[in-house]
Amino acid sequence: MNGQGDVERYLGVYVPGHTPAHRMPVWAKYLMLVVVGVLPFILRIWWFSLVCLAAAVVIVLVVARLPRRLALRIGTALWIMNGLILGYHVVFNTWQRGVVYVASLMACLYMARMLTCTTSTDTLMDAIAGFARILRPLGVSPEKVALAVTLMWATVPYLLGSFLSVRDSARARGMERSSWRFVVPVIVGIVGHALEVGDALRARGLGDEPQIRAGVR
Repeated sequence: MNGQGDVERYLGVYVPGHTPAHRMPVWAKYLMLVVVGVLPFILRIWWFSLVCLAAAVVIVLVVARLPRRLALRIGTALWIMNGLILGYHVVFNTWQRGVVYVASLMACLYMARMLTCTTSTDTLMDAIAGFARILRPLGVSPEKVALAVTLMWATVPYLLGSFLSVRDSARARGMERSSWRFVVPVIVGIVGHALEVGDALRARGLGDEPQIRAGVR
């Protein structure tokens, strides 16, 4: 599978539709994400984590009506990681603690996927900007907060895709065991991407205001 496919597997992509989740206001989706995906990490009750995981599965399949393959797939690497986490806690801690971490992680992943698959990026950013308006009296620009989140939203898949592409290229050349050689091409790609983003921001007159206010010429 190519890098882009791996990115979509983990993060999800917006799927237009008219399901209850698509029609739900974005603040309600964020609230569901907090209750079902984040609260289990805070409470750390094994049976509650399992209940939240079951609720997350129902939400992505019934409320969001996402195709089962899109909604539930997580990839071999994450299955292995979950197995290692559970095995570690069974041996060195308690099985209940292992269940808490694995079930909570999966619930959070599925709820985040529900959010990204049923909400357009513009809607997500508008909601974040709206929330940031309460910070305007402190000198925070809601538009810049939304811009920062947008850049992060776009950059994380790019970075993951860049790494996966380099890894796939190395494997194609029989260099899968030389993992340290992945570093240089990935760093070069990251720096190039950062320079392009910086040039695009400067071309739009963004990013220079703090220096002007500070008297820097």
